[in-house]
Amino acid sequence: MTLRHALCAALLGAGTLLASPAPAADLEARVIVKLKAASPLKQAQAASRVQSLGARLGVSARLLGQPAPDLQVMQASGISSDALAARLARQADVEYAVPDRIKTIRALPNDPLFGSQWYLQAPGATRPAAIDAVGAWSLGGGSASVVVAVVDTGVRFDHEDLAASLLPGYDFIADALNSGDGDGSRDADASDPGDYLSAADLANADLRSMCGTSTTRSSSWHGTQVAGIVAAQANNGLGIAGAGGATRVLPVRVLGKCGGYDSDIIAGMRWAAGLAVPGVPANPNPAKVINLSLAGGNGCSSAYASAIAEVRQAGALIVAAAGNETSPVEEPASCAGVLAVAGIRHAGTKVGYSSYGPEVGISAPAGNCINILQGEPCLFPFVNAINLGTTTPAANGYTGIYDVTRGTSFSVPLVAGTAALMIAANPALGEAEVANRIKRTARVFPGDSSLPTCPETTSDGQCNCTTTSCGAGMLNAAAAVAAAIDAGAQNPSVVISVPASPRAGSAFTLGSEQSQAAPGAALSTWAWSQLSGPAGILGSNTPSTTFTAPVAGTYILRLTVTDDAGRTGVQDVSIEVAAAPSGSGGGGGGASDPVSLLALFALAGLAARCRRER
Repeated sequence: MTLRHALCAALLGAGTLLASPAPAADLEARVIVKLKAASPLKQAQAASRVQSLGARLGVSARLLGQPAPDLQVMQASGISSDALAARLARQADVEYAVPDRIKTIRALPNDPLFGSQWYLQAPGATRPAAIDAVGAWSLGGGSASVVVAVVDTGVRFDHEDLAASLLPGYDFIADALNSGDGDGSRDADASDPGDYLSAADLANADLRSMCGTSTTRSSSWHGTQVAGIVAAQANNGLGIAGAGGATRVLPVRVLGKCGGYDSDIIAGMRWAAGLAVPGVPANPNPAKVINLSLAGGNGCSSAYASAIAEVRQAGALIVAAAGNETSPVEEPASCAGVLAVAGIRHAGTKVGYSSYGPEVGISAPAGNCINILQGEPCLFPFVNAINLGTTTPAANGYTGIYDVTRGTSFSVPLVAGTAALMIAANPALGEAEVANRIKRTARVFPGDSSLPTCPETTSDGQCNCTTTSCGAGMLNAAAAVAAAIDAGAQNPSVVISVPASPRAGSAFTLGSEQSQAAPGAALSTWAWSQLSGPAGILGSNTPSTTFTAPVAGTYILRLTVTDDAGRTGVQDVSIEVAAAPSGSGGGGGGASDPVSLLALFALAGLAARCRRER
């Protein structure tokens, strides 16, 4: 390609001008795209926006849905999701475009084994990783006013140990093949119809391709299991007790036969937090904690980063599974602002399958069996509420002595349940303060001289945890609830003020005038930091500071305030920064710069010539 051809391609936003191969008929793209605030397409309806973007690129595109008012899920044939996202991202008025990928359940397959609820007990010599939920309950039994959203496969509403704890939820699976519930539409029925794959299912080439497997499997009833760990009813003479005591569960169905698309998960997260989702009724029971026992892929896409910032701004704590791949932490746990949870064995060392890395905030039991001989019971599994049907729903029950219930999926609800107990004990705690106290009260990891230190592992993935691989330590529910109670009486409250319309390239002021110390104390230090977004310029650590964003986008900033007794308060704020006004370039390069004007005229002439030669 000549330099002129390359410039034409960049100017017209249509890719190469050279002959392109015919589109591959078997490719199907799904992309989440967000337009910049100044895009002229924002004046059009969502479907028209998508069609216009497709026309620019020479593809036929249609709107699949909107996880948020400013997000469109775009589908096109004959092109891969990665290729479409890359081409869209090059458009001048697109803030970001990312593939709409599938996330899958992060509990390992169940085999017939059994154990007791050792993980809720006080830690002991044989189980130092137990979280001491019993001690936490002695400080406060939770509250029905605190809601934990379980964003998962849905639940069995008729389970006798869950019925009293469940709120009406919502089904966000928009793909008919993946849904498995017979309608393939978003609706108010969050019940789990079963995520089994039958031979008949796999005879459908589209479903087989979506799931990435040709192997049949039974239903997992994964959402029911996770919901039970959070809030199975205690002291009712039935089954098990949930870590969160009297906490209520909001079931949000996003995972079907093949897992769940990012766009459905993001829509479910936002709705759970009380944010608007186009075409879906408002959530009357916004959650304070969002449980994501799911994962897939690495990094953190712009779509997840934006959604997480919005959810946190709404006041909800996001707790997510690190993953089960003995690898770097998976998305969305890898995103800034998420409390990522790694899995540990009963002994407090990293369980072999758990993903790990610096993104992890805390570790909690994940289930492990020790014995490896076929037919022997699992020694340290989870005992979970479940449906006994292998495909469609049958009688309800519990996992038994030969069910291998393990995975970082089950570590997450222990943390979510603990967070719910903390919020019940001190409703004034913000989500960042809850996460910080969970980390601060964690117990120190033990060591095993027979194991290497993470990140080095044995052949089956085990290692001694460190704070850079498995988070702050082992979850200590009792100490975390005690810290929440103590914070209610003593810690500073932090409030951040933000200007109405900040723009890139210009410093704007952040204030904390409404922050307060506890009675008899005084605020002494202020520490500002940036958590996400392109690196900007922060001013001094004073009650008011300045921030300059280099480009338009979403930024998360944190203020940590300390009083004269050494007690701290923390608050995060998500800021949407608009693009700098046209003609405001620095260094004398504005519209009145003769050199700039000559360059613009030259580019305009080249663009016209490019169009004639298309």
